[in-house]
Amino acid sequence: MLNFSGDGIKRAIAGYRKTQDERNYHIFAGDGEQRLKPAAILMPLLVFEGRWHLLFTLRSEQLMEHKGQISFPGGAREKDDPDMVFAALRETQEEIGVSPRNVEIYGDLGVMPIVTGYLVTLVVGQIPWPYPLTLNPAEVESVFICPLLWLADPDHRTIRYRSFAGREFPIIYFDQFEGYTLWGATAQMTINLLEALKLV
Repeated sequence: MLNFSGDGIKRAIAGYRKTQDERNYHIFAGDGEQRLKPAAILMPLLVFEGRWHLLFTLRSEQLMEHKGQISFPGGAREKDDPDMVFAALRETQEEIGVSPRNVEIYGDLGVMPIVTGYLVTLVVGQIPWPYPLTLNPAEVESVFICPLLWLADPDHRTIRYRSFAGREFPIIYFDQFEGYTLWGATAQMTINLLEALKLV
């Protein structure tokens, strides 16, 4: 098992957050940040069979945006959400039935703009495992967990290029894991977490 403690993860995330804020400063100069819709996701860490894993969801084909894609539980901030952690936990409970009181929050990795017009706060927390998940079929098709060490292995991912709005973008693709293909924004969020934990 990776030698992580809750306090160690918190320190690693806080340090990475500072670095990310500095990296993103130029992106949000002027009114750049205001043009993006605020959203938050939870990156659910868990320990299974003595190894650290991440939990992912497969989004429903019924959704308007990002349907059928691998993601973390989360979504747009609502006007009554007091902060982005609350938004991430609310969405997680709505999508997969994890109660906020069962999530130990370790911090966030800062924000990440994505091409569909959202500014996403990457909240990191640990959930107990196993857990009696309750999936909302309107939003989530299924869930799966993947070991951090598998995700950290560079042999399990490649870079491909995809067109969006007339431009070519480099996109991270992971190899299939138990039939699921992790790519795009969620893959980059995963890399950010692995970087914070010094696994890549």
